[in-house]
Order: sequence, then C-alpha cells, then structure tokens
Amino acid sequence: MYHGGTNFGRTTGGPFISTSYDYDAPIDEYGIIRQPKWGHLKDLHKAIKLCEEALIATDPTISSPGPNLETSVYKTGSACVAFLANTGTNDATVTFNGNSYHLPGWSVSILPDCKSVVLNTAKINSASTISSFATESVKEEVDSLGSSSSGWSWISEPVGISKDDAFTKSGLLEQINTTADRSDYLWYSLSIDVEDTAGAQPVLHIESLGHALHAFINGKLAGSGVGNSGNAKVKVDIPITLVSGKNKIDLLSLTVGLQNYGAFYDLVGAGITGPVTLKGLRNGSTVDLSSQQWTYQIGLQGEDLGLSSGSVGQWNSQSNLPTNQPLTWYKTNFIAPSGSNPVAIDFTGLGKGEAWMNGQSIGRYWPTYVAPTSGCTDSCNYRGSYSSSKCLKNCGKPSQISFLLF
Repeated sequence: MYHGGTNFGRTTGGPFISTSYDYDAPIDEYGIIRQPKWGHLKDLHKAIKLCEEALIATDPTISSPGPNLETSVYKTGSACVAFLANTGTNDATVTFNGNSYHLPGWSVSILPDCKSVVLNTAKINSASTISSFATESVKEEVDSLGSSSSGWSWISEPVGISKDDAFTKSGLLEQINTTADRSDYLWYSLSIDVEDTAGAQPVLHIESLGHALHAFINGKLAGSGVGNSGNAKVKVDIPITLVSGKNKIDLLSLTVGLQNYGAFYDLVGAGITGPVTLKGLRNGSTVDLSSQQWTYQIGLQGEDLGLSSGSVGQWNSQSNLPTNQPLTWYKTNFIAPSGSNPVAIDFTGLGKGEAWMNGQSIGRYWPTYVAPTSGCTDSCNYRGSYSSSKCLKNCGKPSQISFLLF
C-alpha cells in the first residue's frame, strides 16, 4: 500500500477493524508523507529506474557466491546491472567482478553499472519525521456560537422495542440475515413471568456469534459482553435482579464490521443465536429462553428518525450532560479551521459508537477497545522472514483515536 485511506460510514470490514485503512503507508490517510519510508521508497524507485534498460531487455543470470548470498546480473551489449542479495540475518562480504562489497543482513545492493552501489535496502538516507496535529477545543468553538454552556446536547435512545415495524418470531434469529446489514443493531425482546423471587440469585446466560451485546432487565443495563478480532463470539453470565411477576428482558446485539476475507466468510454469522438461559431461580432450576416468542427490532429509533443529521428531534441542552450512560445520542457544533490542512476529530474519552458530520457518517469509533499490552519492544530488527508480531508499537493503546473529517 502506497497511500493510506479511510473507510467512512459502515464500510469498514472486520470484525473489529478501524476505519483508518493505512497500515503505515508511505503516504498516510491524511495525505501526509511518512518519513523515512516515503523517502526510502523514492530512492529505491530512482535506483531501479537507472537499471531500466537492462531489466526490460533480458533475463538475469543468477548465481550463489556463498551461503545466503545471491547475485542477479542483467547484461546486454550496452548495459550491465547487478543485484547483490544477502538473504541471511548476519552481515556478509561478497566479491563480485573483482570488487568486494559489504552486504548487511537481509538486504539487497543495487549496482546500475555492475560496479557502483547506488542503494542498499538496509541503509536509510531519509530523515525520520513525526507528524502531529495542532489541537483545538470544540467547547471553546461552540461557546462562541452561543450554544449551551457545555457545548453539547443529547437525546436518549429508548431501551427495547420502540418502532412500529417490530416483529415476533419463535426462537433466536441470526443477525446479518435478519437486518440485511441495514444497521449494526438488532433488539431481541422478551417478557417473562417469575414467581416469588425471595432467595433467588438468577443469572442470565447468553451466547452470541458476535460481536458485542448489552443486556437490559426491566429497562436497566445489567451487563455487556464483547468478542475480539481473534474470536468474535460472546458468552456471558450476568447476575440479574428480577421482580415477582412480569419482567422484561431486552438484548441489544451489535456488529462491528462484517467478515471480509477467509474461506466461506459469507457464512460467518452474527447476533444472539443462543442458547439464552435463566439460571439460579428460586428452586435452583434453569429455564431455556431460546425457543420463546422473541420480539425483534432492526436498528435504533434514532436511526429511523434521522438524528444523525442533527436537525431533527428534541435535543436536551441542560448543563448536566449524561456521561457513562448507554444509548445516548450527542450533538455539538464547531467552526471548521481555516486553511487546507487535513482536519481530524479526537475521540479519546468516548466509549463505542458511530459519528456523523453534517449528516455523513465518518465511521465507528471505539477508543476504549485497546490492543494487547504485550509484544512491543524499544528496538526493531527487520531481519528475517516477515511476521505480523514483529516490530509492534503502541501496545495497550487504542488502534485509532483520530478520525479524518476533511
């Protein structure tokens, strides 16, 4: 990849892949040159360009002057090009055409005239640079617009079934086929009658194909579960409190990008397919809820209302902005910075959600979903075969906190 990019909206594959499609490319998703990689690649292209005449005119003569050493010579009547390769992890010296050449481990030297080295891939001539954003507070911008003291307004999303197109089916439905990917969200709702709950310590057991879920009992959040990039499936046991009589169980299943590679990836499902059981009732019995009559709702009420546009709905703007509260829509305004430099928003401090600017989705965010804490080292040794665990950085940090706006 030469130029990084951004997956806006819900187009990110997955599950659990960030919107930043970058992978440390020579030019990042903001269009900023990433040194020294960009400069080193430029030098490599320049060196290969010097070899063009011979490279396209003939096949190479390949020989091995020693262990883990290889010479590839392209020779015509008017040109001679040589590539001296060291495929070992230790430095070596090779004699070619009567001259001695030092070859660092895991590197190639390019000789456009079969004499002079114009580039060795292990030697970096470009200076390293680190790009950073100048930050501005959204709150200060909003205050200047005369909005609320906090700069933010909000609307609470109702728990459970709230739309007219809800439907009832026996058993638990797979999510992707049910929603047809119209939304990341699918509600599973069930009412149950419970006899005297004195002395009972009920536990709600839920198994899901992924990727995350929230469980609400009588309108209150009881617990959550989340998979990971290695195993998207979720299995949770949530201690709950029930009341005597009728109780409402609302389960919200969430997808975080659809599987986009691998064998039979189109058959990889999502959602709460069970079993869902209620354990630890008063008599110690377990009730299997999987085959009950569940009511389903595709998506959130706010999605249907178009709250993402920011121009509809009764938004609350009191100073007591709700925090650490699930199912909340937030809205603010800001003045776009002047100039032509790229602009991004930093979502540090937020949980999981999706963000829109001027009604256009800029993607999902989840800064509290962090990378493993182990595997990073202070130094990086590139020598040897590629491994995805080699030269890791930013262990224990979110895979993405800044999201490109424009």
